Amino acid sequence: MSHYFQEDMPWLLITFAMIGKLAITASYGTVYVFSAEQFPTVIRNVALGASSTCARVGGILAPYVNLLADYWQPLPLLIFGVLALTAGLFSLLLPETLDKKLPDTIEEGENFGK
Repeated sequence: MSHYFQEDMPWLLITFAMIGKLAITASYGTVYVFSAEQFPTVIRNVALGASSTCARVGGILAPYVNLLADYWQPLPLLIFGVLALTAGLFSLLLPETLDKKLPDTIEEGENFGK
């Protein structure tokens, strides 16, 4: 990514890297709380475990996306950017949990947010 910035402006690269780290840290802290609120009590542990497993698989595959830069330099940035924006847009479809009783049964979970 450093070849997208001029050599005499390393502060710009550092600024963008720190903003990215801040966003990752903020989302990592909230994803487990928000995920736990989405699942009914009876399946919450299993669902969180499955979600965590999917996240770990993504973490395993992510470094290999950088190898795609051999084919086209901006491709890894494009893939990560599109995936991040897509995930952000899909998160807008999740139901609001503020001041609502969280679901205890699967039936309540199916009706949650409707």
